[in-house]
Amino acid sequence: MSSPRPVGVTLVGILIVISGIFIVLGGIAGLFNSEARLGVGLVTLSLMIVIGLIYLAVAKGIFSGNNFSRLLVGLLSVISLVIGVIHLIFVSGLRWSGLVQTIFALIILGLLFSRKSTAYFTAN
Repeated sequence: MSSPRPVGVTLVGILIVISGIFIVLGGIAGLFNSEARLGVGLVTLSLMIVIGLIYLAVAKGIFSGNNFSRLLVGLLSVISLVIGVIHLIFVSGLRWSGLVQTIFALIILGLLFSRKSTAYFTAN
């Protein structure tokens, strides 16, 4: 029998769904904007849509207790943490965003790898 999903896992899943939706919508909106298509390019905008759909698939895995999804989000959060710290320390124009990015990544890592979350993902 699987353990009940912890609130923290649900919160991380919701954040990933929201991120995925915004990425997909941003890619679609860019496709309808001729300036964005010229500046960013069709390939990049199409890639945004694909990445957003991957976020949604990973969120489904988070909700269902898929450990690979948890590890993938954990890896991306570690990368985000490193980038946030670099911005915080070395890029004066991005210190605030670096701080927010660092805190956000730490929260996600804490929620996904807590004792309750680990029990949930290993039971499913």
